[in-house]
Amino acid sequence: MTESLHIVTQIRHAFKQALVDALGAEHVHNVSRVTRKFSKDNYPLAILLVTDDKTDTSEDGIDTYNITVTIRISERTIFDDTEDRIDAMRLQIERALMTPKQMGFGKFSNYKLGSLTTPDLEPEPDGDAILMSAFIPITFTLSTMPYDPTSNLNP
Repeated sequence: MTESLHIVTQIRHAFKQALVDALGAEHVHNVSRVTRKFSKDNYPLAILLVTDDKTDTSEDGIDTYNITVTIRISERTIFDDTEDRIDAMRLQIERALMTPKQMGFGKFSNYKLGSLTTPDLEPEPDGDAILMSAFIPITFTLSTMPYDPTSNLNP
């Protein structure tokens, strides 16, 4: 028997696969993977985070999920033209996700690929570089039957 996956897990897997296809697996991570060791030559790095805001619409028996997918693009400043490398990864991400194909979790609405935030700088723990990061938000809405967050109403 196949284990059911929460819709947020399905979304994370679908976006991760789309990013891997566009950028290569060595550059795409989710938060739990970053906490484990990854190689410094994996930069520029895309870190994927999926969050949701669930609304129960008991009136029609459908739960609505407002989904936010946040992609953090990071680069170490020891490289020349760090902003250019972030912009190049942004372009690949936008091409892969601007017009989403059926990603395996049913129909969705109100899909919006947001603008890249202003890059932030933060020191790296090893002290030999500074990390530059910027975020791309993606938002959309989908619906599921109540009490069944493993399925989507509009496959």
